[in-house]
Amino acid sequence: MKNKLIIILFSEEKEKINYALGMLATAAALERPTELFLTGKSIKSFLDNKNYNNLNYAISDELISSLLELKTKITVCSGALNENNIIESELRKDIIFNISGLTSILNPKNSQDQIIFI
Repeated sequence: MKNKLIIILFSEEKEKINYALGMLATAAALERPTELFLTGKSIKSFLDNKNYNNLNYAISDELISSLLELKTKITVCSGALNENNIIESELRKDIIFNISGLTSILNPKNSQDQIIFI
């Protein structure tokens, strides 16, 4: 059993977002379980709003498509939604988001998982 790679994405910088997506897509392609945990201002890049989009690299949409095909779990921090005054219906419609808190990834059952904070 391969350990899950969890990336906690806090940054809203497009280069960091794109790199996080690339890391996850690579790990998922290598058949490693993966999860993207969106928190802080990073969730604004996953809004269903064309006016705010830090995913403006051409490859970002391809990476997201790959993540979805490879069954990467994408979680949005419930606290970050509240902090940013965002409701779930404002998130992208093409992605199924799990809404949860930090306990979902810091749970002792995940103690063998690798967590990277970006």
